[in-house]
Amino acid sequence: MFKKDYLYAGVIGLITAFFGRLLLINNEVTLAYGGFSLPLWSLFAILPIAEFIAYIIASKLFSHILFLKQLGRFGIVGLMNVCVDIGIATTLRRAYGIDPLNTIDMLPILIVASSIAIVNSYFWQRMWTFAEKAPPTRKGFLVFVIVTLIGLGLNTVVSVAIIQGVGALSALSADRILTISKIAATAISLFWNFLGYKFIVFKE
Repeated sequence: MFKKDYLYAGVIGLITAFFGRLLLINNEVTLAYGGFSLPLWSLFAILPIAEFIAYIIASKLFSHILFLKQLGRFGIVGLMNVCVDIGIATTLRRAYGIDPLNTIDMLPILIVASSIAIVNSYFWQRMWTFAEKAPPTRKGFLVFVIVTLIGLGLNTVVSVAIIQGVGALSALSADRILTISKIAATAISLFWNFLGYKFIVFKE
């Protein structure tokens, strides 16, 4: 199981790199600092290695504290989902040329991006974070859907509120406003999702 954990951390790193690259491209951000720059494809090496190392350290520190071990795994999955959510949202916004301040047109994009991220999250949380061994049941799935919909609602409401607030006061680009809103919204919804998954969906 320990070796599988390291493999999962590496795979999650690759997924994070793919959608993180989209996020950076859409926000026109480069990996440059102090005159030194890295190509975006380097994320496919940096993130898997970084998450692999981070998990090794966390697993050693919290090997006998289940709650903290689960929280560490949840954080790794959470970072991936932030990139999935924002990467999809900004890509769809650009593809359809939608102004993020146009709430009506943005709602479907926010919901689609958040829904994909949440489904992706459920897969990894069930298989890895909480290592659920019992087969799925209708009742369990219904509870998951309820917790997920609450998280999706929080994510969407917070995203729209921040887009409207930041957009009215800031001269930032459309994709950067959208990115800021999704980071804040995802942080709040992930907090809810962890508690909901831990104590409701995957409770022991």
